[in-house]
Amino acid sequence: MQTTGTFRQRGFTLVELLVVIAIIGVLIALLLPAVQQAREAARRSSCRNNLKQVGLALHNYHDVHGSFVFGFNKLEALWTAPILPQLEQNNIYETLIWAESGDGNWQTDGSPNETACGTVVPMYRCPSMPIAEHVDNQGIPGRVPISYRGVASSQACSDDESTIPDSSFPQVALEHQDLDGTLYGGSSTRFADIRDGTTNTAVVGESWTDPSYVRDGQGMDFWQFGCPQSGGWDPIPGDKGGTEYSEGVGSMWPKMNSVLDPTQVGVIAEIAFGSYHPGGAMFCFGDGSVQFLPETIDIQIYRGLGSRRGGEVTGSF
Repeated sequence: MQTTGTFRQRGFTLVELLVVIAIIGVLIALLLPAVQQAREAARRSSCRNNLKQVGLALHNYHDVHGSFVFGFNKLEALWTAPILPQLEQNNIYETLIWAESGDGNWQTDGSPNETACGTVVPMYRCPSMPIAEHVDNQGIPGRVPISYRGVASSQACSDDESTIPDSSFPQVALEHQDLDGTLYGGSSTRFADIRDGTTNTAVVGESWTDPSYVRDGQGMDFWQFGCPQSGGWDPIPGDKGGTEYSEGVGSMWPKMNSVLDPTQVGVIAEIAFGSYHPGGAMFCFGDGSVQFLPETIDIQIYRGLGSRRGGEVTGSF
């Protein structure tokens, strides 16, 4: 006997479809932060490695020359230029002209120094920095912004003494000589000069770089190799004719990431260290180690880490 009947095809109802879409949406919402955290962890690891390479280069420079490199000098050069051979970038270093004028000027059209300012050195750039590799600035086409600056002081409050906000701030500026950091104007700091101990003294730190951001007329622009606006500074006669030393060095007197605090004036935000990493910034210490310092660190401990000879007790920071 043959029977016949009807067969119903099973499908999704509208309610079931909406439930599935909602579940997928929740899973994506849970997954994206994890992916972003993994990517930031990778970027932070790469940044740490960059600073480790810089620290090794500083040590090798010390071995060759008997001291750490200067923070900046009277030829408008920044500390990032002399250590190029120690970063296996001798091909760039050998093109540089160490002179005050002519092709040695960082703004001379087509000069080797100007060309070098537009050449990217990967170790000087944190992968978390969302800034173009090349920016036209101060007459230098394709100038390269970088993420790392030398620690010049634990007391400086401005580039120039004349622009320190008021008398309530320490009357110390980056233009001064013999600052209490490691890399400052005309410095030649030796290991023996770091009396607080190399493990307790930061020598290079991350900076929140964005040449397009300006506060109170001060740009958050930090650059590679040369600083034309520092011209006129000379430690021997004590000339202070230049400015913008903060393009290559900074101070640990302001709190970290001051640029993110709208109550901080421009000259303070400009010289402060910071980063695009959430919650803090990387620092390279005198012993070559690299530490991530949280922005919640006690300000006195933080300042103590910026001084090479203050005798501060920094503890297990």
